[in-house]
Amino acid sequence: MSMDIDPARMREMANDVRRNADVIDAISPIAREQRTNARRAMMESNLATKLEESLQALDTVVEYHTTTIRAFCTDTDYVAALQEELDKAIGANINRLEPR
Repeated sequence: MSMDIDPARMREMANDVRRNADVIDAISPIAREQRTNARRAMMESNLATKLEESLQALDTVVEYHTTTIRAFCTDTDYVAALQEELDKAIGANINRLEPR
């Protein structure tokens, strides 16, 4: 079994995915101003309360996923660096073992 690992492509993918996480993070908390205004305008409304609580829960889910995505990107960058070091070490060993 052969594995073709390209550290540059791994980093490119990690950067793309990280940018996506940043975009998602930029729109959270979700509808904060609108839900706060609705809650203020409908103080005794169970609907406004449930809507606000649901959106807060959704914010928690979004935060979890953006954190997980960023961790994946950090790990991917780390593995790309490890692969580059491994490639260098293998290349150095090949050069050392070649007859001159």
